[in-house]
Amino acid sequence: MPQWLNLWRREAVPTLLLAAPLVVAQLLQVGMGFIDTVMAGRINASVLAAVGLGSSLWGLMLLACIGSTLAISPLVAHLNGAGNDRAIAAEFQQGLWVAVLVGVVAVPLTYGMAAVLPLLAIDPEIAPLAGDYLRVSAWGMPGLCLYLAPRYLNEGLSNTTPVMLIQFLLLPLNILGNYLFMFGAFGFPAMGAAGAALSTAIGLWLGAVMMFLYLVRSRRVRHLSLFVAFSGPRLKEIWRILKLGLPIAVSIIMEVGMFSAVAILMGSLGKVEMAAHQIALNYAAMMFMLPLSISQAITIRVGHAAGAGDLPLAIIRGRLGVVMAGGIMALSATLLLLFPQLIVALYTSDVAVAEMAMTLLFAAALFQFSDGLQVSASGALRGLKDTAVPMFITMFAYWVIGFPAAWIIGIEWGVGPQGLWGGLAVGLTTAALLLNLRFYLLGRKKCYSAAAQR
Repeated sequence: MPQWLNLWRREAVPTLLLAAPLVVAQLLQVGMGFIDTVMAGRINASVLAAVGLGSSLWGLMLLACIGSTLAISPLVAHLNGAGNDRAIAAEFQQGLWVAVLVGVVAVPLTYGMAAVLPLLAIDPEIAPLAGDYLRVSAWGMPGLCLYLAPRYLNEGLSNTTPVMLIQFLLLPLNILGNYLFMFGAFGFPAMGAAGAALSTAIGLWLGAVMMFLYLVRSRRVRHLSLFVAFSGPRLKEIWRILKLGLPIAVSIIMEVGMFSAVAILMGSLGKVEMAAHQIALNYAAMMFMLPLSISQAITIRVGHAAGAGDLPLAIIRGRLGVVMAGGIMALSATLLLLFPQLIVALYTSDVAVAEMAMTLLFAAALFQFSDGLQVSASGALRGLKDTAVPMFITMFAYWVIGFPAAWIIGIEWGVGPQGLWGGLAVGLTTAALLLNLRFYLLGRKKCYSAAAQR
């Protein structure tokens, strides 16, 4: 057997073992959105569409928070790979201050999104409900950020089990919260879409509490003395983390912003189209958690190897992850093509919504493979602490190519919802090609530079 094949097999198992808890955690997290969607659909199409639109826009801010704090993971992985455990506590403490800052700023920005909704061409039945969703969910943002900082610390240490266990505990609590607040059980007022947001916000704060309890009590991180001699905010260190994290946030926003912009265009076409879009998008988001989790594992594995000074191994780990993620999403596309009726039946019994959703699932199959390739390449680049160039790549792919294509095909040419999703496929494919090219060229450059210095 060739040596390179042996190496890939040896690296695949640890990557999968690291990714597996993240896959479960991400599916459980997206499962909350799935539950929100299903329970909203049991009320009426307007609430379903409002939850879809509100969660799509709120997701922009949520992912901005994720991106801004995600830099903690590769930074800790590099320190861990270099064997510099003494510096990890200081890195985490400053990352925690970053999380506090981002969480506080996110609240008024989310309120601003709600204020803009009446100015957009959205069905008048949907816009007020979606605005309520945004205003309530805004108060979960600080809790989210306080959850993310210790999460990414653990991931940087290759410890991905805690996040899985916490998400497992939060899922039934989300169901209970939806039952209480959406439907008005046990004397609570029936809040509809806003009730789903309240349940989500409470869950985010509970997740933060659980994660900190783990850090305080876990023997696995006790030697790091994370809360001993806790330092105040240091602007230089905070800026260093943000300098790495903000481009990640922008990159994520570029992609999700494209989807959210298409959701707004879809909302202008009517509530049936918007509800169908939410169903197809929710399924695509659930399947996306698989390559996303592999991407997070790639960041850790590549960062650990790079921190240890083994750049060739870091490149191999990145390439392996791209192949794994692409293969998984090819299987997802196959499921979409073979079983669209079964998938849609899980969400709605409305015939008009179901028929429209099935056509969008066929369109979603077009970009599943590209989505896996682009997110895995992004993870590999983060492992090399390369975030600025990928940010510009995503700006170009999603907003110079993808969204204009969606607008032209779906609106200007009158193709409708299917045309909007066709534009999404164009943008994701462009990003996949350019990000993988960036990883190939950067990896080759770093390996040559390292060899020349020996």
